[in-house]
Amino acid sequence: MCCVRTTIPFAHLRRDSPDTRPKNGLHGLRGIGWGRYFCSNTISHLGFKRVQINATAVNGVDTSKNATSAQAVAKLISRHKDLEFILQKNEETRPLWEGVLLSNDEYCGDSGKLPPNVTMLVDESKGTGVLSEAWPTPPDGYNIGYAGGIGPANIKDVLEKVLEAGNGREVWVDMESSLRSSKNGTDVFDLDKCYECIGAVCSAEQFVHPEYLR
Repeated sequence: MCCVRTTIPFAHLRRDSPDTRPKNGLHGLRGIGWGRYFCSNTISHLGFKRVQINATAVNGVDTSKNATSAQAVAKLISRHKDLEFILQKNEETRPLWEGVLLSNDEYCGDSGKLPPNVTMLVDESKGTGVLSEAWPTPPDGYNIGYAGGIGPANIKDVLEKVLEAGNGREVWVDMESSLRSSKNGTDVFDLDKCYECIGAVCSAEQFVHPEYLR
């Protein structure tokens, strides 16, 4: 089965000016203390249950600290079991996600397995919206989602490929920038594009099309 998710950067919710909006993810891993505050006092109050960590240079992260941040991130995850954490998975973020995955301690659990409230998002484009050339098969120890250049124009083709790669496993795809439009000079999250993707997923017989969206 495949599901579709979208990530709305926190900055869009804050309505900051376009030039000063931070990018999504735990921005720059700028202190896990800030991350604890964000998860405890902001995410829960807004009603969100998912945090995505994009520890890449394009997101303003000092990636030289990814390896040494792994245990602190794992500790943050263990303190917020009510939240789902998504680790962006690519070569640049390998020191972080591999550190969490291969650790064997009270925070990360058994080596080779992720905590139950953690999954990974395969995105070699690092959030820049470049379509992937390959869709890897999910590892045995955890589930994965796919991102990178996916949108209404290609969702049907991508679904076929990720379902084949999943080989019966539950997988998901993530979109954000492709679901935005400029309307009346304003950058908006475009529900019409969301409906297009919902239609494609239902056409692929992954879900029954909701009557209220017909």
